[in-house]
Amino acid sequence: MQIRTVMPQVFVMTDDVRLPDPVAVAQALPSHWGLILRHYETSNRHQLARELATVCKARGLILLIAADWRLACDVDADGVHMPEALVREQTISPVLNATRSRLLTTSAHGQSGLRLAASIKADGVFLSPVKRTKSHSNAAPLGVLPFAAMARQSRVPVYALGGIEDADAQRLQALGAAGIAGISLAGEKL
Repeated sequence: MQIRTVMPQVFVMTDDVRLPDPVAVAQALPSHWGLILRHYETSNRHQLARELATVCKARGLILLIAADWRLACDVDADGVHMPEALVREQTISPVLNATRSRLLTTSAHGQSGLRLAASIKADGVFLSPVKRTKSHSNAAPLGVLPFAAMARQSRVPVYALGGIEDADAQRLQALGAAGIAGISLAGEKL
């Protein structure tokens, strides 16, 4: 069983289309970063998670498995990431019980999502979209200043997600973000 660890300042979110090879991504990331395996549609997700867990442990990366606490426990990942919609739909107590010693993060798209993250005592919450994003091009961005106001009021460390680039990190952290997250951040390291 993993021992709860410190959250990194940067997370890369995997994506079936934009980052089809998350193992190559993990091998290229700086050792103090985190990786969230989404790849929901991959037929070999269990095998991919196991391979990523091995690479991440060897390289000193934090690995979270999205939307599947059983898989996170099975591959001995550092934690689980539960999208806001799943936290709202599912009974969260099995997740909380199974992941007590692991990291638990969630996503949020506004104040109600931030309150939900606090209610489950999440270790971090990914607030999005801060800026325009390729993944959700129809979603209205929160904007940097509204994001900052929500981050400062949150009882849970808030990560900026959505249209974020590595160059945004310092400004967003100065405005109250615990860190940054995104898909395109990996491209800057590959």
